[in-house]
Amino acid sequence: MKNHALTQWRERREPSYGAWLNLPDLYTTECIARLGFDWVCIDLQHGLIDYSHLLALVPALSGTKPTVLVRVTSNDAGQIGRVLDAGVHGVIVPMVNTPTEAASAVSACRYPPQGTRSCGPMRDSMLEGFEYLATANSQIACVAMIETREGLANVKAIAATPGLDGLFIGPMDLCYGLGVAPGSFDDPAFIEAVEQIKQACVDAGIAAGMFGYNAALSRAALADGFQFSSIGSDANFLRDGAQRAFDTARGLDEAKTAKAQPSY
Repeated sequence: MKNHALTQWRERREPSYGAWLNLPDLYTTECIARLGFDWVCIDLQHGLIDYSHLLALVPALSGTKPTVLVRVTSNDAGQIGRVLDAGVHGVIVPMVNTPTEAASAVSACRYPPQGTRSCGPMRDSMLEGFEYLATANSQIACVAMIETREGLANVKAIAATPGLDGLFIGPMDLCYGLGVAPGSFDDPAFIEAVEQIKQACVDAGIAAGMFGYNAALSRAALADGFQFSSIGSDANFLRDGAQRAFDTARGLDEAKTAKAQPSY
Protein backbone atom coordinates (compact mmCIF):
# COMPACT_ATOMS: atom_id res chain seq x y z
CA MET A 1 0.00 0.00 0.00
CA LYS A 2 1.23 3.47 -0.87
CA ASN A 3 -0.44 6.44 0.82
CA HIS A 4 -0.03 9.19 -1.77
CA ALA A 5 -1.13 11.99 0.57
CA LEU A 6 1.47 10.92 3.11
CA THR A 7 4.11 10.91 0.39
CA GLN A 8 3.19 14.50 -0.41
CA TRP A 9 3.35 15.53 3.23
CA ARG A 10 6.52 13.65 4.18
CA GLU A 11 8.70 13.75 1.08
CA ARG A 12 7.58 16.27 -1.49
CA ARG A 13 6.50 18.96 0.99
CA GLU A 14 4.12 20.31 -1.65
CA PRO A 15 0.57 21.66 -1.19
CA SER A 16 -1.99 18.90 -0.81
CA TYR A 17 -5.59 19.74 -1.69
CA GLY A 18 -8.52 17.99 -0.05
CA ALA A 19 -12.31 17.88 -0.10
CA TRP A 20 -14.59 17.29 2.88
CA LEU A 21 -17.50 14.87 2.64
CA ASN A 22 -20.54 15.46 4.88
CA LEU A 23 -23.27 13.96 2.69
CA PRO A 24 -24.05 10.22 2.45
CA ASP A 25 -24.53 10.41 -1.30
CA LEU A 26 -22.74 8.07 -3.70
CA TYR A 27 -23.08 10.23 -6.78
CA THR A 28 -21.64 13.41 -5.25
CA THR A 29 -18.86 11.36 -3.67
CA GLU A 30 -17.94 9.80 -7.01
CA CYS A 31 -18.05 13.19 -8.75
CA ILE A 32 -15.67 14.74 -6.21
CA ALA A 33 -13.36 11.72 -6.33
CA ARG A 34 -12.83 12.24 -10.06
CA LEU A 35 -11.91 15.92 -9.92
CA GLY A 36 -8.25 15.38 -9.03
CA PHE A 37 -8.15 16.07 -5.29
CA ASP A 38 -5.15 14.67 -3.40
CA TRP A 39 -7.30 13.47 -0.51
CA VAL A 40 -10.88 13.40 0.72
CA CYS A 41 -12.09 13.17 4.30
CA ILE A 42 -15.32 11.40 5.18
CA ASP A 43 -16.64 13.15 8.28
CA LEU A 44 -18.23 10.93 10.91
CA GLN A 45 -18.08 13.63 13.59
CA HIS A 46 -20.25 16.23 11.89
CA GLY A 47 -22.58 16.09 8.92
CA LEU A 48 -24.99 13.33 7.90
CA ILE A 49 -22.67 10.33 7.46
CA ASP A 50 -22.61 7.33 9.80
CA TYR A 51 -20.65 4.06 9.72
CA SER A 52 -23.22 2.29 7.52
CA HIS A 53 -22.87 5.06 4.92
CA LEU A 54 -19.08 4.77 5.14
CA LEU A 55 -19.29 1.16 3.98
CA ALA A 56 -20.89 2.35 0.73
CA LEU A 57 -18.81 5.49 0.19
CA VAL A 58 -15.39 3.84 0.53
CA PRO A 59 -15.95 1.40 -2.37
CA ALA A 60 -17.15 4.34 -4.47
CA LEU A 61 -13.78 5.99 -3.85
CA SER A 62 -11.69 2.89 -4.56
CA GLY A 63 -9.52 3.19 -7.63
CA THR A 64 -9.68 6.98 -7.74
CA LYS A 65 -6.84 9.40 -7.04
CA PRO A 66 -7.64 10.77 -3.55
CA THR A 67 -6.29 9.20 -0.40
CA VAL A 68 -9.34 8.45 1.75
CA LEU A 69 -9.29 9.74 5.32
CA VAL A 70 -11.99 9.63 7.98
CA ARG A 71 -12.58 12.08 10.79
CA VAL A 72 -13.75 9.81 13.58
CA THR A 73 -16.24 10.96 16.19
CA SER A 74 -13.74 10.72 19.02
CA ASN A 75 -10.41 9.28 20.06
CA ASP A 76 -11.83 5.77 20.31
CA ALA A 77 -9.61 2.80 19.44
CA GLY A 78 -12.56 0.61 18.50
CA GLN A 79 -13.93 3.09 16.01
CA ILE A 80 -10.49 3.87 14.58
CA GLY A 81 -9.88 0.17 13.98
CA ARG A 82 -13.27 -0.31 12.31
CA VAL A 83 -12.86 2.55 9.83
CA LEU A 84 -9.36 1.38 8.94
CA ASP A 85 -10.63 -2.16 8.41
CA ALA A 86 -13.28 -0.68 6.08
CA GLY A 87 -10.49 0.34 3.73
CA VAL A 88 -9.55 3.96 4.49
CA HIS A 89 -5.92 5.03 4.68
CA GLY A 90 -5.94 7.40 7.62
CA VAL A 91 -7.86 9.08 10.41
CA ILE A 92 -8.22 12.62 11.68
CA VAL A 93 -8.86 12.50 15.42
CA PRO A 94 -10.69 15.45 17.03
CA MET A 95 -10.06 17.14 20.36
CA VAL A 96 -6.60 15.77 21.11
CA ASN A 97 -5.44 17.63 24.21
CA THR A 98 -2.45 15.74 25.63
CA PRO A 99 0.53 13.66 24.49
CA THR A 100 -1.12 10.64 26.12
CA GLU A 101 -4.22 11.10 23.99
CA ALA A 102 -2.08 11.53 20.87
CA ALA A 103 -0.16 8.35 21.68
CA SER A 104 -3.46 6.51 22.14
CA ALA A 105 -4.62 7.58 18.66
CA VAL A 106 -1.33 6.49 17.09
CA SER A 107 -1.45 3.16 18.88
CA ALA A 108 -4.95 2.49 17.55
CA CYS A 109 -3.62 2.95 14.00
CA ARG A 110 -0.61 0.62 14.28
CA TYR A 111 -0.32 -3.14 14.48
CA PRO A 112 1.91 -4.62 17.23
CA PRO A 113 4.59 -4.07 18.27
CA GLN A 114 4.24 -0.39 17.28
CA GLY A 115 0.63 -0.25 18.45
CA THR A 116 -2.47 -2.11 19.57
CA ARG A 117 -4.58 -2.33 16.41
CA SER A 118 -6.28 -5.70 16.11
CA CYS A 119 -5.77 -7.55 12.84
CA GLY A 120 -8.89 -7.83 10.69
CA PRO A 121 -8.46 -5.65 7.58
CA MET A 122 -11.59 -6.67 5.67
CA ARG A 123 -11.45 -4.51 2.53
CA ASP A 124 -7.73 -3.84 2.79
CA SER A 125 -6.84 -7.54 2.60
CA MET A 126 -9.34 -8.10 -0.22
CA LEU A 127 -7.71 -5.36 -2.32
CA GLU A 128 -4.07 -5.76 -1.32
CA GLY A 129 -3.65 -9.15 0.32
CA PHE A 130 -0.91 -9.68 2.89
CA GLU A 131 1.09 -6.83 1.39
CA TYR A 132 -1.25 -4.54 3.32
CA LEU A 133 -0.09 -5.99 6.64
CA ALA A 134 3.55 -5.41 5.68
CA THR A 135 3.06 -1.72 4.91
CA ALA A 136 0.10 -0.52 7.01
CA ASN A 137 2.11 0.74 9.98
CA SER A 138 4.08 3.13 7.79
CA GLN A 139 1.30 4.04 5.36
CA ILE A 140 -1.74 4.68 7.55
CA ALA A 141 -2.00 8.39 8.36
CA CYS A 142 -2.75 9.44 11.93
CA VAL A 143 -3.58 13.14 12.33
CA ALA A 144 -4.53 14.89 15.58
CA MET A 145 -6.74 17.97 15.80
CA ILE A 146 -5.73 20.85 18.08
CA GLU A 147 -8.89 22.69 19.10
CA THR A 148 -8.63 23.71 22.77
CA ARG A 149 -6.50 25.74 25.17
CA GLU A 150 -5.25 22.51 26.71
CA GLY A 151 -4.28 21.12 23.33
CA LEU A 152 -2.51 24.34 22.45
CA ALA A 153 -0.62 24.35 25.76
CA ASN A 154 0.60 20.82 25.00
CA VAL A 155 1.07 21.24 21.26
CA LYS A 156 4.85 20.78 21.19
CA ALA A 157 4.66 17.51 23.12
CA ILE A 158 1.67 16.33 21.07
CA ALA A 159 3.49 17.05 17.78
CA ALA A 160 6.51 15.10 19.03
CA THR A 161 4.44 11.94 19.61
CA PRO A 162 6.20 9.06 17.80
CA GLY A 163 4.20 7.88 14.81
CA LEU A 164 1.98 10.95 14.54
CA ASP A 165 1.84 12.22 10.95
CA GLY A 166 0.30 15.64 11.33
CA LEU A 167 -1.72 18.20 13.24
CA PHE A 168 -4.96 19.62 11.88
CA ILE A 169 -6.73 22.85 12.81
CA GLY A 170 -10.48 23.25 12.88
CA PRO A 171 -10.62 27.08 12.86
CA MET A 172 -14.08 27.48 14.39
CA ASP A 173 -13.45 25.09 17.27
CA LEU A 174 -10.07 26.70 17.88
CA CYS A 175 -11.82 30.07 18.13
CA TYR A 176 -14.22 28.62 20.68
CA GLY A 177 -11.35 27.00 22.55
CA LEU A 178 -9.48 30.29 22.76
CA GLY A 179 -12.55 32.22 23.85
CA VAL A 180 -12.67 34.45 20.76
CA ALA A 181 -15.71 35.01 18.57
CA PRO A 182 -16.22 32.23 16.01
CA GLY A 183 -14.78 33.28 12.68
CA SER A 184 -12.45 35.88 14.19
CA PHE A 185 -9.51 34.59 12.20
CA ASP A 186 -7.79 37.98 12.40
CA ASP A 187 -7.86 37.99 16.21
CA PRO A 188 -4.27 38.16 17.57
CA ALA A 189 -4.91 35.22 19.91
CA PHE A 190 -6.07 33.07 17.01
CA ILE A 191 -3.17 34.09 14.78
CA GLU A 192 -0.67 33.36 17.57
CA ALA A 193 -2.23 29.95 18.22
CA VAL A 194 -2.03 29.02 14.54
CA GLU A 195 1.63 30.00 14.44
CA GLN A 196 2.32 27.88 17.54
CA ILE A 197 0.70 24.85 15.97
CA LYS A 198 2.48 25.34 12.68
CA GLN A 199 5.85 25.78 14.38
CA ALA A 200 5.29 22.66 16.49
CA CYS A 201 4.79 20.74 13.25
CA VAL A 202 7.97 22.19 11.77
CA ASP A 203 9.97 21.30 14.88
CA ALA A 204 8.60 17.74 14.93
CA GLY A 205 8.95 17.22 11.19
CA ILE A 206 5.27 16.43 10.65
CA ALA A 207 2.60 17.95 8.40
CA ALA A 208 0.41 20.91 9.31
CA GLY A 209 -3.17 20.91 8.06
CA MET A 210 -6.04 23.40 8.05
CA PHE A 211 -9.76 22.93 7.56
CA GLY A 212 -10.66 25.41 4.82
CA TYR A 213 -14.27 26.51 4.76
CA ASN A 214 -13.75 27.79 1.23
CA ALA A 215 -11.08 27.92 -1.46
CA ALA A 216 -9.81 31.34 -0.41
CA LEU A 217 -9.10 30.21 3.15
CA SER A 218 -7.43 27.06 1.87
CA ARG A 219 -5.25 29.01 -0.52
CA ALA A 220 -4.19 31.39 2.27
CA ALA A 221 -3.32 28.48 4.56
CA LEU A 222 -1.27 26.64 1.93
CA ALA A 223 0.54 29.85 0.99
CA ASP A 224 1.33 30.36 4.66
CA GLY A 225 3.18 27.08 5.10
CA PHE A 226 0.51 24.46 5.72
CA GLN A 227 1.04 21.21 3.83
CA PHE A 228 -2.61 20.19 3.47
CA SER A 229 -5.99 21.87 3.52
CA SER A 230 -9.55 21.15 2.49
CA ILE A 231 -10.97 23.63 -0.02
CA GLY A 232 -14.58 23.07 0.99
CA SER A 233 -17.22 20.39 1.51
CA ASP A 234 -19.67 18.57 -0.74
CA ALA A 235 -22.56 20.40 0.94
CA ASN A 236 -20.91 23.80 0.36
CA PHE A 237 -20.04 22.96 -3.25
CA LEU A 238 -23.69 22.09 -3.90
CA ARG A 239 -25.07 25.16 -2.15
CA ASP A 240 -22.57 27.60 -3.66
CA GLY A 241 -23.01 26.24 -7.18
CA ALA A 242 -26.78 26.46 -6.95
CA GLN A 243 -26.56 30.00 -5.59
CA ARG A 244 -24.28 31.14 -8.42
CA ALA A 245 -26.61 29.62 -11.02
CA PHE A 246 -29.63 31.26 -9.41
CA ASP A 247 -27.91 34.65 -9.27
CA THR A 248 -26.82 34.37 -12.90
CA ALA A 249 -30.31 33.40 -14.05
CA ARG A 250 -31.74 36.47 -12.31
CA GLY A 251 -29.26 38.72 -14.12
CA LEU A 252 -27.31 39.86 -11.09
CA ASP A 253 -23.99 41.56 -11.84
CA GLU A 254 -21.99 39.27 -9.54
CA ALA A 255 -22.63 35.91 -8.01
CA LYS A 256 -22.47 35.87 -4.25
CA THR A 257 -19.19 34.42 -3.05
CA ALA A 258 -17.90 33.45 0.37
CA LYS A 259 -15.91 36.34 1.80
CA ALA A 260 -12.28 35.39 2.29
CA GLN A 261 -11.03 35.92 5.83
CA PRO A 262 -7.73 37.64 6.57
CA SER A 263 -4.69 35.45 6.12
CA TYR A 264 -3.57 33.29 8.99
